[in-house]
Amino acid sequence: MEKGQMRVEANISLVKADLANVSRIKSRESFANISKGLARNISEGLANKLGTKVEIKNLNSFKAVERALEYEIQRQTDILDSDEEVIQETRGWDDKRQRTISQRKKEEAHDYRYFPEPDLPPLRFTEKYIKKIALEIPELPNQKRKRFKKEYNLPEHDIEILVRNKELANYFENVVSEIPLTEEFEKNIPVNKLYKLTANYLITEILGISGDSEISHFVLPKKITAENFAEFIVLVYKGAVSSTGAQRLLKEMFITGDDPTHIIQEKDLSQLSDRSRLEEIVKKVIENNSQAIDDYKKGKQNALQFLIGKTMKETKGKANPQIVKEILEEKLKNKV
Repeated sequence: MEKGQMRVEANISLVKADLANVSRIKSRESFANISKGLARNISEGLANKLGTKVEIKNLNSFKAVERALEYEIQRQTDILDSDEEVIQETRGWDDKRQRTISQRKKEEAHDYRYFPEPDLPPLRFTEKYIKKIALEIPELPNQKRKRFKKEYNLPEHDIEILVRNKELANYFENVVSEIPLTEEFEKNIPVNKLYKLTANYLITEILGISGDSEISHFVLPKKITAENFAEFIVLVYKGAVSSTGAQRLLKEMFITGDDPTHIIQEKDLSQLSDRSRLEEIVKKVIENNSQAIDDYKKGKQNALQFLIGKTMKETKGKANPQIVKEILEEKLKNKV
């Protein structure tokens, strides 16, 4: 093909069932009809066995391929119509005489002159050896997908990301194995939710902190041990820090490698859940945002979200947003 030349080797075989409704080839149209008939016969199961293969070699154009196949279909049709057998052979195409010519016959396998490869000695394996090799093969991706679904009940999207990055998957499993060992873990916590939370923070937050947009380039947070990450997950689930605080906490862990409890105390990241203190802050927010109060009275629900945001800002993201929402709804009811 690099030299502008082509060589095609066509293989063709007919069986008696294929010829049941086939007339002589007299034109290209009849050739096309025969081709359709052969395909139909095969699809309908009329051909019970394969015919004898004949190979036509060194065809150098599509035109030669078409004419050689036309000729060979007619030649084999004549043989089978005469109740004779087609011989397995290699034939060439005589472009001047527009016919195929026999080059060499290959009636049996030995005619192909097969011989053992001297550089590949015969290999024989016992069942014991095969089992030993199978045990040494690492877990394959599809096996890991099924196991992650069964053991961790993660969404398909998360599983696919973990499976595609071996280091990430290994780190994930090291983290979840440490979760029951953390001091903050309680037996009544549903572990499936912790597995999902772990996958979320690994796939989204850690990827963002590392500054890489491609999960395939994921770099493990080497300073964060699996034990510390497990502790972080449990603290987040139990509400020890808000979602904003959790992001700040994780960044500190990524940089310093310190344990999360120490960082929470040092950076004052504890989530503010004291209801009486939050009521005072909410009262102040309501007094300073009269327009949002009027909007809420008019049925604009986004006004509530605005006030929650203002309260979160007032507490530097430390307030428990659920408690803030409850307090706001209670106080706004009295103003409607």
